[in-house]
Amino acid sequence: MKRLEQLDQILRDRRSPITVEQLMDQLNCSKATVYRRINELKTHYQAPILQDDEHRYYYDKQANFALPGIRFSAEEAQGLLMAADILNKLQGDKLSAPIARIIEAISELLANQGITNQKLIQFIPTLVRKPQPAIFLSVLTALQKTKKLQLAYRSRQGKHSERLVSPQHLSYYKNNWYLDAWCHRQDGLRLFALELIEQAAVDPEKAYILDKQLLREHYANSYGLFAGKADNTARIRIDLSKAPWVNNQIWHSQQKTISHDKHSLVIEIPYHHSGELLSDILQLGSAAEIVAPTKLREQIRQELEHSLKHYVSPP
Repeated sequence: MKRLEQLDQILRDRRSPITVEQLMDQLNCSKATVYRRINELKTHYQAPILQDDEHRYYYDKQANFALPGIRFSAEEAQGLLMAADILNKLQGDKLSAPIARIIEAISELLANQGITNQKLIQFIPTLVRKPQPAIFLSVLTALQKTKKLQLAYRSRQGKHSERLVSPQHLSYYKNNWYLDAWCHRQDGLRLFALELIEQAAVDPEKAYILDKQLLREHYANSYGLFAGKADNTARIRIDLSKAPWVNNQIWHSQQKTISHDKHSLVIEIPYHHSGELLSDILQLGSAAEIVAPTKLREQIRQELEHSLKHYVSPP
């Protein structure tokens, strides 16, 4: 039963299909055993296991399925732990009683899964950029009341501008807050880092709200927070001997695995803006190589050359 639970959890946690070879590595078993466990899950427990055109396995996320005795997934456990941590840090005179009741309920849920000592689990935020509290509240108010916002904004390059925007939604991404909004000056969808908003005032005019499907397509089709229509595809080769953790790393919901063995992994990722993608590739150092397109290879070569200039002579 333990290996069945492991297989169930792997498929539940994955955001993209998984190969038999990857399952063999994670379950530490033979190919025949993987097939037996998959068949057992499908036949005896009616697990919603599907296959794509490349014979990779995945769960039908629309199906309401759970193995007997399993109450929630690893992702749900992580979410509850994070919620408890945030609520503990929020407690104050006005909120202490209601927050304490919520924390108690979360603790009870976690205890049912055997997680009884939350003090052993620590969340350490890094590179956090906090927005001004008044600005954060103005943005929330405009979102909830479907109103436009008057913004005074300073870009990362220090350029100041006045904007009239229609907020679409607020995102918390890599420990920081971002506002997705329709900019009426630029007549297009733009992203605003909340810590760079210097002033924010709720406008009496009704906000212009984009079609939800258009928003989903805008953010789902290409890599990173800035998204946009995917008009490029990056092909990246990963040396798994140097970065084996990438084997289980999801870069994008629409990524494709071009080739894979125990030594290397080649993936394709759709993108529009290259900045964030280049930053994430650079974090892998020599373990990653951009195979295509040529323009992206040249961008990362230039970036590496500029960085190298800092180290050609003593400081």
